[in-house]
Amino acid sequence: MASAETLTLAFLSAHPGRAARVLERLPGPEAAALFTRVPARVGGPVFAAMLPPTAARIVGGLDDATALALLTAVGAQAAVAVLRHVAEPRRTRLIEALPTATAMASRLLLGSLEDSVGGWVDPDVIVLTPDSSAGEALARVRRGSEAEVEQLYVVDAEQRLVGVVDLQALVRAPEATAVTALMREPHGALAATTPLGSAAAHEAWERAAVLPVIERGERLLGVLRRSTLHRALAHAEGGEPEAGEATIVGLLAHGYWDAVSGLAEAGLALLPRVKPVLPEER
Repeated sequence: MASAETLTLAFLSAHPGRAARVLERLPGPEAAALFTRVPARVGGPVFAAMLPPTAARIVGGLDDATALALLTAVGAQAAVAVLRHVAEPRRTRLIEALPTATAMASRLLLGSLEDSVGGWVDPDVIVLTPDSSAGEALARVRRGSEAEVEQLYVVDAEQRLVGVVDLQALVRAPEATAVTALMREPHGALAATTPLGSAAAHEAWERAAVLPVIERGERLLGVLRRSTLHRALAHAEGGEPEAGEATIVGLLAHGYWDAVSGLAEAGLALLPRVKPVLPEER
């Protein structure tokens, strides 16, 4: 009978998309541990099939050598999609260590002016696929990998934003409920290229303290918070933000956290663990 390790490698190789969906539901450290145990030629297609924000959180649990092997294996386009969600200064360090062609493409595609929304976007948001359940979404919230949880964002296979799920609605829903049944239209969205001054005038701020940020093709990059926008405008003017504004962000998250923290984490399917394999030649 084939060993669990052999079956895992065979599954990753034959079904990278399905494997990606499983790994997206695992805690970040467990998913990162698997990528350290498989060669990049096997893990790369799985890594490329994952939601970029989730893949970026996995990068956070990998050493630079392993992260670079995966980013190199997936190619420039997929690498950039992930690197958009990796915080500085590590993002720059990884780009500088990539092969020359990939590094150049990454710098071009990732360039954002400091006076635009893209220069201040927070990529650390919870992103869900349409087939996710409320229980799976709550499990993501309870792991606490995201600093502030106001909403969760549903994207399609092309990473386009299709809806927003409010934390309040998620907490009240049965765990088996599909997130598509809970999502709503966003109050508004900001293009990454929008100048900060124009973003500040967006009417959606009257109804929301955080807005999703999208790039070309309506692909979700992250969010811009009202307090961050205030800070960015003050920075551009050479001033300092008022202390009171910083307290606005996170009110929903703090208000519902106690309710969320008491919920049992949804059961998730786990891939069998694999033992370390010999690294492939590079």
